[in-house]
Amino acid sequence: MAPRSRYPTLARGLYLPLILVLLMALSLGVLMASLALRAGVETVPARGGHYVEAIVGPIATLNPLQIQPGDPEADIARVIFNGLVRLDAQGLPEGDLAQRWEVSEDGLRYTFYLRPNVRWHDGAPLTAEDVLFTVRLLQSPDLPGPPEHARLWQSIEVVPVNSLTVQFRLPEPLALFPDLLTFGILPAHSLRDVPPAQIPTHPFNLNPIGTGPYRVASVHVEEGRIQRVVLAANSSYFRGPPLLEQVEFRIFPDTRTALLAYRAGEVQAIARISPADLNQIRALPSLNLFSAILSSYQVILLNHASPLFREQEVREALWLALDRQRLIDQFLAGQGVIADSPILPGNWAYHPQLPSIPYDPEKARAMLEARGWVIPEGGTVRQKGDLTLRFRLAASADGFHDLIAQEIARQWRALGIAVDVDPIPGDLVEQILAPHRFDAALVELMVPGDPDPYPFWHETQVDSGQNYSGFRDRDISEVIEEARRTLDIVRRRELYWRFQELFQEKVPAILLFYPVYTFVVDEQISGIQVGALFNSPADRFEGITEWYTLVRRRIIVR
Repeated sequence: MAPRSRYPTLARGLYLPLILVLLMALSLGVLMASLALRAGVETVPARGGHYVEAIVGPIATLNPLQIQPGDPEADIARVIFNGLVRLDAQGLPEGDLAQRWEVSEDGLRYTFYLRPNVRWHDGAPLTAEDVLFTVRLLQSPDLPGPPEHARLWQSIEVVPVNSLTVQFRLPEPLALFPDLLTFGILPAHSLRDVPPAQIPTHPFNLNPIGTGPYRVASVHVEEGRIQRVVLAANSSYFRGPPLLEQVEFRIFPDTRTALLAYRAGEVQAIARISPADLNQIRALPSLNLFSAILSSYQVILLNHASPLFREQEVREALWLALDRQRLIDQFLAGQGVIADSPILPGNWAYHPQLPSIPYDPEKARAMLEARGWVIPEGGTVRQKGDLTLRFRLAASADGFHDLIAQEIARQWRALGIAVDVDPIPGDLVEQILAPHRFDAALVELMVPGDPDPYPFWHETQVDSGQNYSGFRDRDISEVIEEARRTLDIVRRRELYWRFQELFQEKVPAILLFYPVYTFVVDEQISGIQVGALFNSPADRFEGITEWYTLVRRRIIVR
């Protein structure tokens, strides 16, 4: 007989718990296996890192009121300051320092409500006083700058409502008014005691205080020139702190030295790449190219006082006779887009069904001959009665526009049109455009912000504005006038579509192309998204808070 256990009660007591433990272990294993199948590891951006960009200078100031949209300083000021308003991906205004605004029914009063959580880089809160101070600086005739800019703001009254609300009172409705408020706001507590005439030389310009995602950490000056500007992340930025801990701008005399600095590992990006430098850039696979259409267009203005350009058919024939894609390929290395409208593609007002103007020299030749412009027997230049189709094409003597003008003249000569290129050194506006002393002129027209065509194409702007060609057309002027007064964005869009149709029909000028802005960044920099540059090339920094160089890993469960 088998011996009986000496511990019968203990053995029976251990048996059940052992089964429970095994079942629990099995369940836990099943759970862990399930989680392992459902879990993964992802890489996400991490805070920190240092970004260094090369800018071709020189630069003189970081004060946004002293900077023009295309200046190299604008890139740096863009990440230091904010405006009341910024432009969205379609060029429509949205709140920046202002969280919202209201417009009176008559369109004469705009009330802006500031964000309550905005602080200057020194910790002081943003208030309506800062807005009033900045606008009154713009109104001052003692602040150096374009006089027409001061006159515009002098016609507008700015009134504080409370510490976070400010109202603008306009003399007449102006639908594009919010677009005028993208300029950087200055801190009243830092500059209120400085006379406007002394602002350009004040130390603030090199050590400014803003509200943007980055604050000035240091400015390095050698031999009287700014060489480096180092910015640190603003941890209190109202849209959230940026991922990059530091952003540095190094100033170079030209793109060639900037490229040498990149090859030496001193910089990670180069701000603006000219078409002539693109082949060198493409030979560096570690550089990523980012491009966007600039807020401008190249155009040939025709002096409508000349009897040669009074016939619409002649102007249209000149347009059809140009191979504009050839110009883009030959002089911009393909970095341009054919322009068929004075409103930029991607803008909320751009006409999506607008037909393109083709390159059709045969049609151009037929149109000229149908209007009586023929080449006489034994001749080479078209004539009509006592008139000869001969004129001068003015262009800036900058080694770029004058070369483009030569190619344009060559293409027109093939049609029996005699064109002599007139290179103009210095300021085209002062020398020939404003006094209307030209036959035709190759120029670049800037259209930052709202697409309002009033300055260039309204009949009232011939004598004292920027309608340099002297174009007068009641139909186009009426459409522009109504669009300026209309607050309804849908109706404004319809009016601007009609304006673009009329422009192609009446041909006040010959549109060539929209230039493309290109900058390059090392592949180690991630998170870059570049949209339209509706204000200036500095708009490429709109999403800089999401740029990063460092990453971390985290476990995710799907």
